[in-house]
Amino acid sequence: MLPVTQAMAQQKRQYQRTTEAQRSKIAEWLDLTDSIPVFQGVNLMVDAVGPGWYAFGGDFLSTEVALEVNLLNRFFPVVEVGYGQTDATNEDSELHYQTSAPYFRIGANYNVQYKKKRPGYIYAGFRLGYTSFDYDVDGPPMVDPVWGGELPFHLTDIQSRAFWGELLVGVRAQVYRNFHMGWSFRYKVRFNVKNSPNASPWYIPGFGANDNNKFGVTYDLVYQIPWGKSGKAH
Repeated sequence: MLPVTQAMAQQKRQYQRTTEAQRSKIAEWLDLTDSIPVFQGVNLMVDAVGPGWYAFGGDFLSTEVALEVNLLNRFFPVVEVGYGQTDATNEDSELHYQTSAPYFRIGANYNVQYKKKRPGYIYAGFRLGYTSFDYDVDGPPMVDPVWGGELPFHLTDIQSRAFWGELLVGVRAQVYRNFHMGWSFRYKVRFNVKNSPNASPWYIPGFGANDNNKFGVTYDLVYQIPWGKSGKAH
């Protein structure tokens, strides 16, 4: 029978070997065994679809920028900050709706072609979005069912907030050195929106028209901020 101290030492060595094996498997999965620097740089992105859609007669205007961190040229945590607004009339309901507010998204992309070591790639990702905003709504006069006559319909400074998620796939290609361009196609799911007793928002900044589910698209202009050797295009 082994002494207590010797048995404890043996257990400690076994635990260390198990831990090292687990770390080795994780390192192999992350490709750390190839001595690739974890931090590969930062990307600054601007979406061109929002302003372009509005310029061609769209009801909604949104502008947004994003900051993306490149880890191992495989994982890309990202923060998106934007500003959405509308001042339009719904042709079906004849309601005039006006709002403007910032919105925020956080999430990550995953480069499914990270092993190919190309300057462009295909990726998949997700986002969680949130906005808090006020809106005004007015429409045709309402008829008083009791006394008759018309009552004006005009509501101002209605407070609301919304929380949603997005699943996306995209493609990105190098244009020139540190400049890239790419598309992303998004499926948006509304999780929660605050309604008032008298109205519900027609447009949600950052999400779009107030539907349960919808599709969206971005066209990203990307600048890879130089950072030593990692500032070179991949």
